[in-house]
Amino acid sequence: MKNQNNIDIVGGGPAGLSVGYFAKKVGIQAKIHEASSTIGGNCKTIIDGEFKYDTGAHRLHDKSEYVTSEIKLLLGNKLKRVTSPSKIYYRGKFFNFPISISDLVYNLDLSSLVKIIYENILTRLRKRPLPESFKQLAYQSYGKTISKMFLISYTEKLWGEDADNLDPTISGGRLKVLNLRSLIKDLFLIKKTNSDHLEGAFYYPEQGFGEIFKSLGAKIGPENIFLNKKVCNVYHDNNKILSITDNNGENNFISNLVYTAPIDELVRSLIPAPPKHVLDKLKFIKYRELMICVLYLDLKSFSRNASIYFPDLECPFTRIYEPKNRSAKMSPIEKTCIVIEVPMGERNVKIDSTKEVVYHKILSYLENKNLVKSEKIIDYKLVKVKSAYPIITIDSILKIKEIKKYLSRFNNLHMIGRNSSFEYLHTHNIMEKSRSLINKMVSL
Repeated sequence: MKNQNNIDIVGGGPAGLSVGYFAKKVGIQAKIHEASSTIGGNCKTIIDGEFKYDTGAHRLHDKSEYVTSEIKLLLGNKLKRVTSPSKIYYRGKFFNFPISISDLVYNLDLSSLVKIIYENILTRLRKRPLPESFKQLAYQSYGKTISKMFLISYTEKLWGEDADNLDPTISGGRLKVLNLRSLIKDLFLIKKTNSDHLEGAFYYPEQGFGEIFKSLGAKIGPENIFLNKKVCNVYHDNNKILSITDNNGENNFISNLVYTAPIDELVRSLIPAPPKHVLDKLKFIKYRELMICVLYLDLKSFSRNASIYFPDLECPFTRIYEPKNRSAKMSPIEKTCIVIEVPMGERNVKIDSTKEVVYHKILSYLENKNLVKSEKIIDYKLVKVKSAYPIITIDSILKIKEIKKYLSRFNNLHMIGRNSSFEYLHTHNIMEKSRSLINKMVSL
């Protein structure tokens, strides 16, 4: 890096901004090429009059001491620790998430409960092989009954694939394994109300999650961020990336390229083109498209929860979150809004459905379950989120490995981020990986 101390970054989302930020900290010149007119990718905060909301139920999990402290330095007292538990809505009742046996005791019939306890004790006593699919992971973590009630249908609705074809990594480390000790504790000791246990403690910026990435962009400097610059062609000599050209025909010679956009876009943009057997693998790469529906409500509050998950297949959406429960500054005092995530695809709402059709499906379910009264709805907005996350199946993981093997020949190419590395990553994961990448490049 002493002789080639600059980086070109494709994509101004969380990964691209994190790489640019850590590069700037160690004195490396970084340029970001962003295809859209704004930075932040799928982690933006949208301002609509008196209301603010994120394009997803984002929050900062305090899983990396370094990342948390770095963001605290960036945002200061504008980053708040929030305590707000999550719930699962199932057959008209609310269950804690993560699932606890003690909570099930209060909500399920005796026969279901006995079956659940028996399955979990049996599962803990048996030797468990390494799970090959999400379904196996769910069964090992909670047993078949709980998995079928809460996890399998929700996951298949979320990803649009059969649970036994989904890679275990899609859980993102969220499935809490019930060991025998916790099982007995849950059953016979006093029921806990510790919100940390209920996925309820996290950090969140006062003005929305997008503030993290706006702050990263400010540190990088607007002079180093080039908007409306979609990289169309990536030229190479089979060993090294030589240059990139954008939609305006501008050519940039490359010392080091960090690619954070979807991996299939990179492969298709390579000149000379990759071999046919590599291009053939691209058909296995798929991304999930979401529709975000925001309901503005004439209510002080909709719920007390960070997120509410909806596993029922009859429900057209997967999750509701209320921005006000993350920060009071996201809505007026006397009003609130809720953000509803609708996966688009064959198993859910059809991808070519109009916004009006999507809205009426959502409203019909909410009114039918007495969750929202239509007269309390002030207004609504629908926002499409393209390539929200990669669909990580067992098949696609194998194909991605072959694509990555081909791309590894380029010694100055680095890929990072959900859609580029094809991994399920949280913000803290992305920032840790970005920091490690820069540290590795500095040491070369």
